[in-house]
Amino acid sequence: MRAMGAKGGIGIGLAVLLVIGAVGGWLLFASGDDHEDPIVVGVTDRADSLDPAYSYAAGSWDLYSNVFQSLLTLRAGSDTPVPDAAESCAFTDNAYQVYRCTLRDDLTFSSGREVTPEDVKFSVDRIQAMVQRAADEREDDSIPEEEKFIYTGPGSLINGIEAVRVDGQDVIFELAEPDVTFPYILAGGAVSIVDREEYELDTPRDDGKAVGSGVYTLQEFRQVDDETGEAGIAVLEPNPNYRGAKEVSAYPVTLRYYTGPDTLQEAWDDEEIHVVAGQLNPADILAIDQNSQDIRYSEITGSAIRMIINSGQGDSPSAEAPVRRAVATLIDREAIARQVRLHTVESAYSLIPVGVIGHGTPYYDLYGQMTPADVREELENEGYTLPIDLHLGFAGQVHAEEVDFIAETLEADGIFDVEVTEFPTVGGVLEAAAANDVDSYFVGWNPDFADPDTYTSALLMEDSVLGHGWGTPEIDELIAETRGQPQRANTMDTFREIHALAAEEAVVVPIWQNRNFTMSLREITGIQQLRDAGGIFRLWELGRI
Repeated sequence: MRAMGAKGGIGIGLAVLLVIGAVGGWLLFASGDDHEDPIVVGVTDRADSLDPAYSYAAGSWDLYSNVFQSLLTLRAGSDTPVPDAAESCAFTDNAYQVYRCTLRDDLTFSSGREVTPEDVKFSVDRIQAMVQRAADEREDDSIPEEEKFIYTGPGSLINGIEAVRVDGQDVIFELAEPDVTFPYILAGGAVSIVDREEYELDTPRDDGKAVGSGVYTLQEFRQVDDETGEAGIAVLEPNPNYRGAKEVSAYPVTLRYYTGPDTLQEAWDDEEIHVVAGQLNPADILAIDQNSQDIRYSEITGSAIRMIINSGQGDSPSAEAPVRRAVATLIDREAIARQVRLHTVESAYSLIPVGVIGHGTPYYDLYGQMTPADVREELENEGYTLPIDLHLGFAGQVHAEEVDFIAETLEADGIFDVEVTEFPTVGGVLEAAAANDVDSYFVGWNPDFADPDTYTSALLMEDSVLGHGWGTPEIDELIAETRGQPQRANTMDTFREIHALAAEEAVVVPIWQNRNFTMSLREITGIQQLRDAGGIFRLWELGRI
């Protein structure tokens, strides 16, 4: 998903880069003028909305990083936010509750309008307005359920903002509680700056256009056609009017959105794309000839995790803790990593990945020694009649094989009877979860920023975009405690305590931690900077030799 994304500062993992070979082949893309010939990038995470206030999906945020500007950004390989649309930003109090940014005075939207502090404020206001609209319609019995507005955007990231004020060229954020991670939120896609004359306050824009001030302008956008399998497309042109921390590339970029790993691999084999930046099948990853004279290959320890989200509300069976704990116990992470993902991922027993402060093994500590017989006995002692019906959802072909494997594992000992539903987009899964149309669902989580908070507050609080509707005052208090600690290394024990509590409830259950595999033609440069722990998709780093 995003996020799915905030992407202070600790590094995540070790990067291993293998750059191999010399120029050769691929004459299909030869051109007399490289500066006019687009670099074509194949991906599998879809942009389910072009409106940054409405979507928290990873594919959407990949686009936001390039089309819109935020006040701050993260440079490749760095965990320290730097000004982008802002000239400067800083906390102005010792309590970490007042954050002031001075906006640059030379920014222009792709609409031609000057970017103003009022646009920044509006960009925050409309997220809050959509959150409020969804809450109001949820309680309004006069609106049919199928017509109610369901919000799936980054509202949970900015729920700590109590007020936004404009003072000349300055934008002042007043926070309800101390939050040293706030600069990282502003460096992600959550507060992408939009033109207030082009967007409505509480209604997502859905006309296939995006008006921003980022390093690229969006010239054309088309969604994947699920009926025909035709790839979606986003045509990006370098923005000559961009002003900020990023270096504008000379090269246009065309993103091609594929239905899944199979079609992405076919596109590479058929020489339709220059860069593979989406998810391939594990077998296709292992089949890559790293000694090829024609390619560059990058393998980087990832910061994303895959999870099962169990409902925390309604009359769903997974709203009950014994059922959720049974799911957490029966999932065989090692078998998934070994048999399904062919050792291209690492088993995860914590929502905080390896390499991030607070990482531990709470899910192994609680459930690692239990057998299916133990699970059956506990459920029967609790009065459950087996098998328990469970409706499991997921989005996209990328996850199909492992979701089937999980379903088979849950059914193997007659403890669950699982129905699986595939949704075309992550947003569709989130909407189904919010409407209680699925009991549990499988989803990926990309970090919003390189800090344990992004694997904690966004996942474990009641207003989480994950739609589980679950939270506890104890976890909320501990999260607030971590946000007031500027020395992030000192938060380790508190984060471990939080995630031990989360493991007991098993609303959010980690499955595996990823590795990023990127491949390109030998002529393409910059793939090692394309993705990192900050979760930003840096298309502007791509070039040609």
